[in-house]
Amino acid sequence: MRNDSERKWWKRRRVLWPLGALLLLGMAAGLAVARSKASRVMVYNETGDSIARLTISAAGQAHTFRDVGDRESVRFQLSRTGGPSDIAIATNGVAMWRGDYIEPGGGYRAIVRLRRDGQVECTATICWWQGLLRNLTASSSSSS
Repeated sequence: MRNDSERKWWKRRRVLWPLGALLLLGMAAGLAVARSKASRVMVYNETGDSIARLTISAAGQAHTFRDVGDRESVRFQLSRTGGPSDIAIATNGVAMWRGDYIEPGGGYRAIVRLRRDGQVECTATICWWQGLLRNLTASSSSSS
């Protein structure tokens, strides 16, 4: 068996291990950025009752969840088709709430809480990667 001093410089362990680690780190970062473009709507049922049919509509897309119990949550991940719109919630076929703006591929995270008193609370944020990318592109376009 040959030792490290007889191998070419790029075949040595002290080069290959860090190079492999950097490659894996780059792949993980690329995957994180790619996944951050998907927008999601999460709905928490805090009404005290179960909901037989809960429909979430956003960005030209809709999905119906069945039998959402009290203290349960559902998640709807938007595909990148469709255009920006408001989020709409319907329970048992009756429109309950229409609110926050969302884009299908913008990295938005909307959390909707259906409260016991009939109130609806929505918190919308943008994922960290997408916020960073938007800030970088905004600062570079404003400095030009």
